Amino acid sequence: MKRNASPGPDGFNVEFYLATWSWIGDDVTNLVITFFDTGVMPAHINDTHIVLIPKKLVSLVPADYRPISLCNVVYKLIAKSLANRIKPHLPDYVHPSQQAFIEGRRISNNIIIAQEITHSFALSSWKHQSFMIKIDLAKAFDRLEWNFIVAALSRKGLHGHFINLIHACISSPTFSVVINGQPFARFRSGRGIRQGCPLSPYLFVLAINELSLVLQDAMSNSLLEGVILGPDCPPIHSLLFADDLLICGKASIQEAMTMKQILDSFCSASGQTPHWNKSGIIFSGHVDNNNMQAIKRVFPVQHIDDSFVHLGHPLILPAKNRTSAYNFVLDKFKSKLSTYKADKLSHAARLQLIQSVFSSIPVYYMSNILFSKKFIAKLTAIIRNFWWTGIREESTRSLCLKAWKDICSPKKEGGLGIRNLQAVNQSLILMSAWRIAQNPDDQLHKILRAKYFPDSSIWRPKPNTPKSAFWASILKIIHILKAHSFYLLTVGNVSIWSSPWCSS
Repeated sequence: MKRNASPGPDGFNVEFYLATWSWIGDDVTNLVITFFDTGVMPAHINDTHIVLIPKKLVSLVPADYRPISLCNVVYKLIAKSLANRIKPHLPDYVHPSQQAFIEGRRISNNIIIAQEITHSFALSSWKHQSFMIKIDLAKAFDRLEWNFIVAALSRKGLHGHFINLIHACISSPTFSVVINGQPFARFRSGRGIRQGCPLSPYLFVLAINELSLVLQDAMSNSLLEGVILGPDCPPIHSLLFADDLLICGKASIQEAMTMKQILDSFCSASGQTPHWNKSGIIFSGHVDNNNMQAIKRVFPVQHIDDSFVHLGHPLILPAKNRTSAYNFVLDKFKSKLSTYKADKLSHAARLQLIQSVFSSIPVYYMSNILFSKKFIAKLTAIIRNFWWTGIREESTRSLCLKAWKDICSPKKEGGLGIRNLQAVNQSLILMSAWRIAQNPDDQLHKILRAKYFPDSSIWRPKPNTPKSAFWASILKIIHILKAHSFYLLTVGNVSIWSSPWCSS
């Protein structure tokens, strides 16, 4: 369990239990075993403090705060044990469209596929009439109905006693809201799962998975078409990451109404409510205006433009200078630096901030696009000026007493070990390319193969094909990966024409 975490209402943290386990270990173990045998949660074990974490620098209304639950360590032992029983089976239980909280699945796949869809929508050669809607679920964890969770678990064939144990965990807590360090007003809830409970992420994806299954059934019954990005490409009906939903389909009023009925039925059963003001819709290029307006009357959402983001990434990238869509990363750098009085910090403190905070900010974005050298230079200039003078504006020149490439070299070579952002960017794109090459059964591999190398392999893609930002990034560095990898000839699955291979 996580160390140095805030304790629950009983005031005992993990370190306390570790230090006193020789005295209290038997009692705690017997309490946990008794719960597993009887399914009855002991009194006050499931008491919970709710702490409000500000989402913004200036938080004025309740919606500006994120409620986090602080649970007792003994309860976390129970919930973690149940979560560990569920976790290994999630890849089999949950549809491939869901990428959150499941081992082996990545948030980057969701983002890349979404950007591939919008890229195809913008092509003049794309003749299909399609649309994609992004749906944000309001207070998704807090609204989830317990009966819906139990029904979803039952449909997976889990044992009744195991389901009863989970139901006891999610239905028995007593809450107190912590205001100015003091808990107030004990109360019970009638639905919802807690952010802070080890079970919650897995229960949530199992519940939301019911939507994916219904959409899949609708496609099997020809009620929905989804989006097909190329020959032999599996149709895409949805992309999910926890409560962030992207649903795709044919741009027809019939399909839109079917999709809306499915969504309404799911929300009615699960307790979810779409946040339409934070949702959006995008159409492919050949959808006429009348059809667009008819579908937008079904879904009361805004039209997605260049500023719309999905999981922190822009959904639509410009055809030229694609890096410009990520200019907000520069703003993140500057706003983060503005919180520190850098000119008052020692160089050792500045180095610690650079290594632990600033060098890691762009990593999340670098896995999906190879930034231009000019953009990397701007990021590096901000870090360099922060190191030398504490000034955060990249346009401000500072006196540099040593070459920056020497400062970025490893400590054993006399440098400070600061990350070279361009090398980090290339290595992350190389990792993505390697995962694609190594996982031919993965959804992302199938989509990229259908678009860019239908009759070949990632090593020899089809020439003269319009490229998305991600695929263009792959092509710029694939020669590095190809030079350092090869296939061993064994069972004959390697193409001697398109795959790098070696007979020894």
